[in-house]
Formats: sequence, structure tokens, C-alpha cells
Amino acid sequence: MTYPTEHLMDLVALAYTTTDPDELLRLLRDSHQLYHQGLAETRAAVTGQCQELPDPILLEQCRTQQLFLPVDATREDALSALSFARWENTPTALAYSSIAERAAAHGVSLLPEEGSP
Repeated sequence: MTYPTEHLMDLVALAYTTTDPDELLRLLRDSHQLYHQGLAETRAAVTGQCQELPDPILLEQCRTQQLFLPVDATREDALSALSFARWENTPTALAYSSIAERAAAHGVSLLPEEGSP
């Protein structure tokens, strides 16, 4: 496991021991940063692995994985789609989802509610 994964697993455990909105918000913010760190690491790995591939073959990889992109999709679009497809079912991404769901169950979100100052 990588550092973001290990740390997120710890945050999941903490999230399930509290119902305090302030603590859940803190855990959600911390996990949000780790989620994006892990996604960036995945994007860097995918970019490195695909650097020698010509654009048509890269776009074909997306189609093979059923990642349908617009006709005018760029190489960056393809790399983003491949990266997210690889990322979304990792333990780190799933741990973040678990924390977000736990927080939401207690009315906590990173997005401000409508009408809030």
C-alpha cells in the first residue's frame, strides 16, 4: 500500500468512530487531499506508461476499456480517462468514498449548502 492508501484507511476507521460534524468535516477534508494526491500519482504513472504510444493507439485503448471520448478528444483527454478508470476502484479511492458517505450520512459535505452564507 502507498502512503495515501494507508493514511486513508486510518481516516476511515476514525470516521466510523465519530458522529461529530466538525470531526467528520476535518476527516473529509484530509481524505479529499489524499484522494487527489493518489489520483495525481496515478495520472503520472499512466502518462509515463503511455508516453511512447501514438495518439490513435491511446484512443483505441480508451475504446477497448469502454471509455468513450468525443470525436475531438485530445491526448490529454485520453490520459485523463485512462487514469480515472484505473484510479476509481483502488483501495484509496474506495476509502475516500466511504468517508464521504459516512460524512454525508451525518449531514457533512465539502460543498456549502444553498442559502448558506
